Formats: sequence, C-alpha cells, structure tokens
Amino acid sequence: MTWLLIIFGIAVVLSPLMWFKQSPYQKRVADLRGSAATINLLVSLQRRPDAREAESALEAVCYKMRWKASDHQRNWVIHRFSRRGWESPWAGWHWVQNEADVSWHGILLELLPELPSGVVAIIATKADVGAIWDERGSHDDLVKIAETLGKLKHHIENISH
Repeated sequence: MTWLLIIFGIAVVLSPLMWFKQSPYQKRVADLRGSAATINLLVSLQRRPDAREAESALEAVCYKMRWKASDHQRNWVIHRFSRRGWESPWAGWHWVQNEADVSWHGILLELLPELPSGVVAIIATKADVGAIWDERGSHDDLVKIAETLGKLKHHIENISH
C-alpha cells in the first residue's frame, strides 16, 4: 500500500510538468518558425488578409521578407482566404485594400500557381512582402514560400531603380 501512495504522490507532482511538453504539432510549427529565421524570414501574427477596418484580431500567421523601402511601392493584398474584395485576373484570388500596380501582374501570374495550397494571401507593404500561411505544410513548402518572396523582393528592387 505504501508503494501505491508513493507512486500516486510522484504522479501528482509530475503531472503538471507534462503540460509543458510540446505536442507533435507544436514542435513541428516551432521547427518551421526556427527554420524560417535561418532563411531570413520573419514570422508574425497578422489580421486576416480580408479583414475589415473594425476587425483587429490577429488570427493569421505571416512569413515576411524585408525589402528596401521604396517610395514607389504601395501596399496591396491579394488573397484566396474568402470572397471579400474584388476579382483579380487569377481565378480564385481577390484584391483587398489596394490592387498591385500592373508591373506586378507578370510576376504574380508566374508565382501564384506555384504557391503551396496553404498560402492564402500575399501582402506587400513599403517595408516587406509576406505570405499568410496556415503552417500545415512541410519544410519544402517553407522553402517554396521563401523562394517566392525572394522573387517578389527582387522584382520590387528592380522596378524601384
């Protein structure tokens, strides 16, 4: 009987510590975010890509790449998160806030079909370009996102000269 009490006591002491152990999903996401840092991507929480002004909850995860700030660049968002916004030239994608300048259309035509299915938006600002991603993919998807953002960064740096 004494052994049962000792085992029960140890279990009571150790059980709260098990709450600190990451689930396999949490470990995978932490690994993805750590890998993102090694390939020069910043990870942040954002509003949904189709959020209205009054909607301020940070519900989406955005993988961003900084680029040289440009006075020629205006903010734009293209998404396939919902039907909010207006139609773009690409099936299933909608503009929100602003539409990208026509100089972006060629590169978007090339890159949007190649994105992993979990990427639901591309967001461009004067300081960075980002991809809203559901993080359900693999490390290969992360690399593809980084390549895509790198191509977009290269595009803005070429048109701003």
